[in-house]
Amino acid sequence: MARPLTIDPDPGPGHGNGRENGRGNGPVLVPDPPDPLIRLLGGLSAAVLDGAGPERLIARAAELLGLPVALRSADLHRVRCWSAPAAFRLDEPPALPATALAVPGVQREVGRLGPDLPSVVLPPVPVHGLARRHLLAVLMVEGGVAGYLDVAELGRALRPVDTPVTEQAAALLSVQLHGETVAARAVTRDRDDVLADLLHGTRDEPDLRRLAARAGIDPAAGHLLVRFPVGPGHSASRCRDGVADALGGLAGCRSGRAGSIHASAVLAEPDAVLALLDLPADPTPGGLRAVHGALRERLDRIAAVTGVRRVVVSGAVHEITGLPAALAETGEVDGLAAAFGGAADVVPVTELSTLRLVVHGDRTAVAVRFAEQCLGPLRRSDADTGGDLVETLRRYLAAGAQVRAAATRLGVHENTVRYRLGRIEHLTGLDMRRFDALLAAQLALQVDVLTAGAAALQEGTS
Repeated sequence: MARPLTIDPDPGPGHGNGRENGRGNGPVLVPDPPDPLIRLLGGLSAAVLDGAGPERLIARAAELLGLPVALRSADLHRVRCWSAPAAFRLDEPPALPATALAVPGVQREVGRLGPDLPSVVLPPVPVHGLARRHLLAVLMVEGGVAGYLDVAELGRALRPVDTPVTEQAAALLSVQLHGETVAARAVTRDRDDVLADLLHGTRDEPDLRRLAARAGIDPAAGHLLVRFPVGPGHSASRCRDGVADALGGLAGCRSGRAGSIHASAVLAEPDAVLALLDLPADPTPGGLRAVHGALRERLDRIAAVTGVRRVVVSGAVHEITGLPAALAETGEVDGLAAAFGGAADVVPVTELSTLRLVVHGDRTAVAVRFAEQCLGPLRRSDADTGGDLVETLRRYLAAGAQVRAAATRLGVHENTVRYRLGRIEHLTGLDMRRFDALLAAQLALQVDVLTAGAAALQEGTS
């Protein structure tokens, strides 16, 4: 901002206008002493015009003020970013201890912040670990507190000029955070639309693959669909963020060979929150059980959000075209769990396959779909590789789940049978060591025989 100029009518000796005698013979223009506030505000504006984001703006504010500056969360406990002059040699920003923030006087001052009072100075509370004064300026986004700009008194006392500079920096950051909020909301809406299309199969497969890639969902990767039912008086759309936060810890979950897992997307349906999890590095039954265990550890936190202490997990979905079936399965199993009193646990679909066949009203349709989901991946693998997975499964079950007897019937080595069983587990998610998995496989083969016979009969009469 331009400063006004004053006129010195008699500059006197040493203020000549270029003449050799050094004496002036007329008035000259003399700038007023620079205003530090104008300089500081100009420095902030220049940083924003130069495209500075929050981190660079915080660094510029710390440089201009010569004090440590931190961008804190709305609860004041987390620091998004911070900066301090190098001379302080700080490894972390000056603390705002939780015990000090709990002091009634401090709470009262922070609670007053808003559009009508953009900043306050918190006094030291040494007994609670607050060793110095802190200048706090509030960040407002869409009418709510989005965070605080914290300037710590260190190396020098806070000055009156620090307050308007801090408030201006907080206002600039509020505008930037509002832009981030709007952009994130648009991305979320786009991802929601894509996930809804994937789950309901409302588009052709090429379109689904293209949209999935645009939304950051790898269409070639395997997934698990997880259903979080919501209780009476709860809105799935309002529960969504809480469920997403609970799943955030899964990003670092590791258990044996399960590898890391994370949620690709979270969607609110009318009666449940749905999450698409990437398959773990180990997609075998053991790896999937590790995922179930990680979800089980979070049941209390999830129940506090949804009002229901139950999670339904699909089997492994290796193609995005299988997501609509996974959606139907998790819905069916959730209905069964609710009908049987609402199991308070992680409920894997693969462990209730047999029960679904027995108690579901539309037994024939469910049976045919179940048999295809169980045997379809094996048939496709056999067609692609010339293998014998379906026949191996059939002979293994006929031999009473005995590897040696199955190998004899197939005319192969026992290790060959073990390898094929591992492939069957990988492709179907069935644990061949569990009785219910063996029973489910047996039922699938029986349904397959019936449907194959019906198809042959239909061809013979056509």
